[in-house]
Amino acid sequence: MTACPACGAATRPGAAFCGECGAKLPADPAPAAERPGFITLPPGVTPVAATNTGPAPSPAARAAAAPPPPPAPIVPPTMTAPPVVAPVVPAVAPAAAQPPAPVAGPGDVDATRMAAPRRTTAWSLVLPDGTTHPVATSAVVGRAPDAAAHGAAAAISVGAEQKSVSKSHALLESTAAGLRVRDLGSVNGVVVAHADGRESEATTAIWVDLADGDELELGEVVIVVRRA
Repeated sequence: MTACPACGAATRPGAAFCGECGAKLPADPAPAAERPGFITLPPGVTPVAATNTGPAPSPAARAAAAPPPPPAPIVPPTMTAPPVVAPVVPAVAPAAAQPPAPVAGPGDVDATRMAAPRRTTAWSLVLPDGTTHPVATSAVVGRAPDAAAHGAAAAISVGAEQKSVSKSHALLESTAAGLRVRDLGSVNGVVVAHADGRESEATTAIWVDLADGDELELGEVVIVVRRA
């Protein structure tokens, strides 16, 4: 006998509805032994619902059906910082002390003294009247010469009556090489009669070198060159 789940009245075995309230009764399950294909499990074992009624798959089929394993994660290589190398500083040797410069003594062969100034040759001009006029550095010769206008050191006049000679007729210079003359733009020019018989004409742009015994022809006046 079972009780109605709705009203609690006793029901007949196998009845589908309650005789008191008419409620549908739950089906009375048959004993496990009376159900075909039912396997009785020992106490404590939980039955598992069958999911495959066919034959068990082979190991090759199970391997093919299995999902592929996930790819291995890509691990970036570990970056290692290069070692820090301290710069090599070369050792600098201390500068050697310089010895003091030797002082030249009176007997030192390496000492050189200054040479005395070179002696220049002394020259002079002999005029027609016999007077002699030295030429130390430079001189202007003429009827009324202006030495300052030509940067000369001396003025030598042949006389105011010598009308063939210009006021500032010729310029003479004494150098280390000797005595030389050039024209200062005179009217009658400057001709040099050399002692060896040659003749040269000096102009405003051309100097003529003189030697002992040469003669200067300034117009009609002849002056003799002498070396002391």
